[in-house]
Amino acid sequence: MALLDNAAGLLVTAAPGTASTALREALLVRPSVTEVPSGGAVRAAGIDVKHATAGELVRAGFLPPEHGLRIVTTTRNPFDFYVAEYERTRRRWVHELPNPDSWVHATPGAVGRIVDAVTLEFNEWLTRVIAEPGPRRINRGHVEEADVVLRMEHLESDLRELLGLEVTVPATNVTDRERAYWRAYDVTSRELVETAHADDLAEFAYAF
Repeated sequence: MALLDNAAGLLVTAAPGTASTALREALLVRPSVTEVPSGGAVRAAGIDVKHATAGELVRAGFLPPEHGLRIVTTTRNPFDFYVAEYERTRRRWVHELPNPDSWVHATPGAVGRIVDAVTLEFNEWLTRVIAEPGPRRINRGHVEEADVVLRMEHLESDLRELLGLEVTVPATNVTDRERAYWRAYDVTSRELVETAHADDLAEFAYAF
């Protein structure tokens, strides 16, 4: 769920795969922080409220259109993001397949993405994921509406320098995998990400 910090005038949205769970747990310690929407529902009003953008929350009636809040979200080095997504899908989401009530069966394309991750090597999988031409963003909807974007790799320093908040963010929900993401890439897949995510790399000072 998104978090509302009344004292700081912030709305923090949870962008998938960018340490949003860890940030959420750290911010909930602040007495001025509440959930949007409240109640802990995962899906409501036709949206995934856990990872909803501010725009989706407004359209669903959970936020007033003129909320006047600074929107904050998180991003991640695209090279690392794809390796983590590949491993997360293979090792965690694959176990959701036997459960007919799981979110994977209610989310269009999710089952196919899981099958691809399990049956393809990383570079072949990535080529399929970035099959469409044109620029891409990590969690485009979250990033493009945000007033402040925190980098997953520098959450505490970005919170301090960009928002003036001293917050300790512990590691949470970390996938057990090889941390040297660059070992997964060949020349072609590296160039694929460099081209597709040129905006992310430039705006957030990311590199291979």
